[in-house]
Amino acid sequence: MLEDKRIDCIEPDYKGNTWLASGKELFHFKNGQPAQIFNLDFEIRDISIAGDESLWVGTSGGGLGHVTKDGITWYTKDNSGLPRDYITNVEVGLDGRVWFSSGAHDYGGLVVYNGKKFDLFTPDNSILNQHVIGDMAIDHYGSIYVMTLSKVTRSNIYRISGNSWNCLGNYSGTFYWIWAFTVSPTGTIYLLEDFGLSSCLADTNKLYIYKNSEWTRLKPDFMTSRTYIFTILKADRRSYCWAVSIDGNTYVLRVYDGKNWIKAPENLFNGDKITVIETDFDNNIWIGTANNGVFTLKQ
Repeated sequence: MLEDKRIDCIEPDYKGNTWLASGKELFHFKNGQPAQIFNLDFEIRDISIAGDESLWVGTSGGGLGHVTKDGITWYTKDNSGLPRDYITNVEVGLDGRVWFSSGAHDYGGLVVYNGKKFDLFTPDNSILNQHVIGDMAIDHYGSIYVMTLSKVTRSNIYRISGNSWNCLGNYSGTFYWIWAFTVSPTGTIYLLEDFGLSSCLADTNKLYIYKNSEWTRLKPDFMTSRTYIFTILKADRRSYCWAVSIDGNTYVLRVYDGKNWIKAPENLFNGDKITVIETDFDNNIWIGTANNGVFTLKQ
């Protein structure tokens, strides 16, 4: 679907409906057919569906948007006191609270909205060790996972369960730099540690899995380059990890089933760049591309 469109975000709901974002355009599909199209004034960075099926939208410069049947309400630096109007990550918890990033180096941080007020969490009033939130995720139990970035050697993953916060590693910093991470419904984490900014030739990119409260390094035999990069990691409902890497000018899709890495057929997506991967509640895999819209893999 959406052939010829660049796909930036995909968000399915539990009823089989799906929201997709392409640049400043927001598409709502019901039963595979377009139901609504919104044209926003700002680039869309992230989207998340709430339990009432409304949609929260993070934008580049427009703040946080809330899409309902009555239209769109905007929350910004001017009308809501947000640190910034550049919102890269949004996640709605099972309790209805909206978590999102609104910060920069040594400024702002993680914001939560409970429907009445906004609370800002920073290294000054929480266990977060940096202001910049690189990415977020949620598991089946409603725990929110947050990645911090900004300074090398200080990247961390935090898990927020209700009002309980836990650092999944060392408080001062666990990873040199996190390129990507993903969380399965049961809380299994896959993470790529990136040493591309390091001048030490002994440092090499590493892939980890977090399970049973510990980080374990995975060593795929195809990760032969010191700076091998997965551009996307996405855990599905079986805790399999779908991973996209670049081989020359080609984007390569693989899936890890817990034992083996399986490589997808070549030219499966017309040689296009893969921009995003998402899974729906039937564990179908939705793959967004830069020029050819969305492909779905039914399992």
